[in-house]
Amino acid sequence: MDKVNTVLVLLITVSLALIALFTGTGSVSDTIAIGGSGVSFQAPKAVPLILAFVWLLLWQRFMVLSLHENKPEIDKLIQNKLNDSGFVHKAFSAKKAGFPGAYAVCKWPWPDFKIPQTAAGKYVHYERGLLARRFKFSYFGNDATGGGMFVHFGPKASNIKNGTLTPLNLGYWKCLLFEVKFLTIRLFDTPSVGQHYIPHVIAWTTALTILLMTIHQSSI
Repeated sequence: MDKVNTVLVLLITVSLALIALFTGTGSVSDTIAIGGSGVSFQAPKAVPLILAFVWLLLWQRFMVLSLHENKPEIDKLIQNKLNDSGFVHKAFSAKKAGFPGAYAVCKWPWPDFKIPQTAAGKYVHYERGLLARRFKFSYFGNDATGGGMFVHFGPKASNIKNGTLTPLNLGYWKCLLFEVKFLTIRLFDTPSVGQHYIPHVIAWTTALTILLMTIHQSSI
């Protein structure tokens, strides 16, 4: 955790320095001498480039450390909230799955090391991946004829419906909105959430500032 905090502070500091330099609210000397060699370089051009390089390295390092330290806890928080809220009903239509009336949710019926053995009977497994949200659960109830039926969602197979949502699915965007709403509330009262996302917000703001100011300068 100390390593994350150290890199976090450096990333935010360098990000703010870059924003100041590119927006003109900060400046450096015209030239900087290199030791006593009599050699100097043009600071206004060199310093932003050096800082930008350091900033990219810090951002990459922070991303790796924070994914290791904070993401597991954040994923667990989202997992618990998703199960408490019944969100799965919004992401997967029971009617389209063949349930015209009452139905219920139940836990994934096959052994899975990612699913706790002590999980409740209506537990929904949820994984966040790059451009994907993966579910494992089942619906059960009566079909149109009144007969009992189970419909499983998970890794697509002959007897399992696809439980993975991608940007091509409306459910994927519902998942993102759900996560944003929940994490926004937790941003300032849960250390792991704030520590993971606030530096990224500042870094992305820096990236956008650099891009916009570079475009502005090139158009003058």
